[in-house]
Amino acid sequence: MSSQDFLNYIDGEFSPAQSKSHFNKLNPYTGETLGNVAASDAMDVIRAIQAAKKAQGEFEKWTLEQRAELLTAIALKLEEKLDTFALQEALHQGLSFQFVKEKSLQYSIHQFRAAAEKVQEFRHKKDSAFYAQPTGVVSLILSWNLSLRLLAERLAPGLAAGNVCLVKVSEFSPVTAMIMGEVLTAVQAPKGLVQFIQGRGAEVGALLAAHPSIRGVSFIGKLAHAEKVSQGALPQFKKIQIHSGVKNNIFVLNEVDFQNKMPEIVQSFLRGQGQLCWNTTRLFVLESFQKEFIEKLTEYLSSLKPAASPEDSSPWTPLICEALLNEMEKKSQQVKLEEGKLLCGGIRHSGPGFFFPPTVSLDLPNCSELQQEDVCGPLLILTAVKYQHEMLKWANIGPYGHSAVVWAPSI
Repeated sequence: MSSQDFLNYIDGEFSPAQSKSHFNKLNPYTGETLGNVAASDAMDVIRAIQAAKKAQGEFEKWTLEQRAELLTAIALKLEEKLDTFALQEALHQGLSFQFVKEKSLQYSIHQFRAAAEKVQEFRHKKDSAFYAQPTGVVSLILSWNLSLRLLAERLAPGLAAGNVCLVKVSEFSPVTAMIMGEVLTAVQAPKGLVQFIQGRGAEVGALLAAHPSIRGVSFIGKLAHAEKVSQGALPQFKKIQIHSGVKNNIFVLNEVDFQNKMPEIVQSFLRGQGQLCWNTTRLFVLESFQKEFIEKLTEYLSSLKPAASPEDSSPWTPLICEALLNEMEKKSQQVKLEEGKLLCGGIRHSGPGFFFPPTVSLDLPNCSELQQEDVCGPLLILTAVKYQHEMLKWANIGPYGHSAVVWAPSI
C-alpha cells in the first residue's frame, strides 16, 4: 500500500501543519508506514478557530430545514462509500473490517439520519414556550478506537443543535479526518463549519479545551488527559462532557455450556483486544467449575492465530502501537508481582505487526492495582468465587464501571 499524507481539514480545505512538521502513522498489522500525519500546533488551532467563528455567523442564519438536509446528505455520502471507509478505519485501528463496518460506519450513518429526523421534529413544534439556542463553537477531542462512531455520536447532534465543531482526531486514526473531510467537501458543507486538527494530543487538546472562543468541550480518552482538559475548561464554566476509564466484567453462572460457547463468551474481550471502552477485562466464574472452564479457555485462546489483515476472520487482532506492546509486557510482569498467575500469553508475538497474545491471569487479589485500575490491552483477569453474589460484590468495589456481560443457562 502506497504511503499518503494525512492533513488537517481547515476552512474547507486539506492543508499541512503550518510548521510543515509531520510524523509517521504505522500499520498495526505489519508495522509498515501508512503515511505522514500533520504535526499540528497552536498556530493551526488558532487558524481553525478563526474560520469557525466566521462560519458561526453564517450558520446562525440557516433554517432547521437546511440543517436537516445537511445531516441527511452526510449520511448518504457515508453510505455511498461504506465498504471503502470501513476498510480504511479497520486498517488504521487494527480492527476487523466487518466489525468496523457494522459498529462504526453503519452506526454513524444511523446517527446522522436520526439527528436529521430530530431537527424535523423540532421544526414542527408549535409550542412558543419551547426555546433552544446553540452553544456556539465546540471542540470534540476523540480517542482512536472506532473514532468515526465516536465522532458521529457528537457531531450529528452538535450540528443539529446549530453548533460549529472543531475536532481533534487521534494521532492513531488520522484517516478519520480524511474520511469526514472528503464527505463534507462532497456535500458542500459551509467552510469552517466542521474542521479537523491532526497531531499528537497534548498541546492541541489543551488549547481546544482552554481557548475562550470554545464554549463546549467533549472529550474521550485517558484519565490523565481528561484532567488536563478539565483544568482548561472548567474555570471558564464551559459545557463539558468527559468519557474516561472503564472496567467491564463477564459473569459466567452455573450450567452455562462453556465447552461449546467459549468463543462467544470471550468475544467481548477479544474484539478490540481490551482497547475499546466496551471490552470486558475481568471474568468471574464459580469455583465449582473453575478447573474445566480454565482448561477450555486456555485451549481456545492458545489456538488463535494473529489476523493477517482486516479481512481476516481471526479474532486476534493487533494492538494500536508498539508502545502498548511494551506496556502489556510490564502488566504481565505485574501480575506476578501482585501474586497472581499467568495461565496463558504474557509474551509479545515474534512476527510482524503489533500483536500481543490474549493473556489470562488468575488469583489476583481483589485489592491489587490491576483489579482496580483501567487496563488497556488484552489482559483478562479471571477470578473464581464460591457464590454468585460475590461476583457482583467484587465487580463493584473499584472506582471504574461501565457494563457487564452475564452468561446464564437458557430458560
